[in-house]
Amino acid sequence: MNKSSFKIRKSKLKTELEKIHKAYKAISVKSKSKVLEITITDNLITLVIPGAKLEVPCETLSTAKATLDFLYFYDIVKSWSETFMEVIFKDNEMQIGITKIKVQTTFFENDSILRSINLPLNYTDCHLLLLERKGFTIEELRFNKLEFEVFNAKRRITRNTNNVVDILGMYGVTKKDIENLIKSKLI
Repeated sequence: MNKSSFKIRKSKLKTELEKIHKAYKAISVKSKSKVLEITITDNLITLVIPGAKLEVPCETLSTAKATLDFLYFYDIVKSWSETFMEVIFKDNEMQIGITKIKVQTTFFENDSILRSINLPLNYTDCHLLLLERKGFTIEELRFNKLEFEVFNAKRRITRNTNNVVDILGMYGVTKKDIENLIKSKLI
């Protein structure tokens, strides 16, 4: 069984999560992603949501990456009554004290492939489409719960391209012209 963990003073983790929460509140109600990505490396945890990324030094054991709902984790930390928190990740499970929560986890032999997807707070279809150009794999997108959003961005670009051709076709603009323009912007 895989296992990774971090131990941190509750007040320190709460302070860092409050910083992220400020960015989180700025995300619109129809937000694209409310997922917190926790990456555990040597004596460091990295907390990422779209628009915010924080690195927090702490005691760690092994390396892993996990994703879960940000507000759920934030509520757990706020309500924690002890001085220190030890968060343990096992196969698709996070444990804090006696509380066990289902989360998506990935374990690694080392931290050389632990890449975070860093998106701006108000990311657009363009940002999503650039992820594949930046070399993020389908597994990385799926892990960060962005696979469906990238798929929808691709559908919207096709629909929008067709709409532009319908409007500008009378001026000799072809679908290939629009596709080439979009490709030049997505480099």
